[in-house]
Amino acid sequence: MMGRIFYIILNILRSSKILTYILWGIKIESKLHDVFWDLTTLVLKKEIVEIKNKKFFLDMGCGQFAIIGQFFKSRNILSEVTSVDFYSKFVINSIKNSKLNLNNITILKSDLFSNLGNKKFDLITFNPPYVPSGIDTIEKNFKNIRYSGNDGTLVIKKFLKQVKKHLFTGGIILLGINTYYVPENMLKKILISNGFMIQKISRMRFNTSIVFKLTAI
Repeated sequence: MMGRIFYIILNILRSSKILTYILWGIKIESKLHDVFWDLTTLVLKKEIVEIKNKKFFLDMGCGQFAIIGQFFKSRNILSEVTSVDFYSKFVINSIKNSKLNLNNITILKSDLFSNLGNKKFDLITFNPPYVPSGIDTIEKNFKNIRYSGNDGTLVIKKFLKQVKKHLFTGGIILLGINTYYVPENMLKKILISNGFMIQKISRMRFNTSIVFKLTAI
């Protein structure tokens, strides 16, 4: 019962335009679904505010507003920010929203790195889909923002295999995962086996999501 109540309250909070503006400084006009951000996005924000002097930033899987990309740009005016998403509708809505907020960022449709050519970045953030397929049926219209294979790691593994050639030497990846769906130890094994060093794991109280700060080995 308590878990159900918490979930209802969380959904109310993360679909609030007022709270989104307070947390991110971003105004919202049109929306495509009710979830504006999630628990993992909050931990990513905590880590992003500590990172300075990154000129080329990629916001992978930017969603319907490119919140992470816009937030980073607002704090790093001179940085070149690129936000991408799998869904064309999200890209179109994110472009509208970034114009509303006067944030000059590049927003593109891309299946992971498919539309980025050989472009490289010194900071990449990703809040990937990590819910195992079949665990629930909450997200029906945009399934790829939530579900990721039988164990929730399918997209993560694809991302890790592609990301190295898009990182400058010394570049940083911030990868956010909700450990309610995928165990932390499983994730560590996947990261290490794909040739990444875990520099830091960021957490927040009362939040099951974590963010891995990674560099390529």
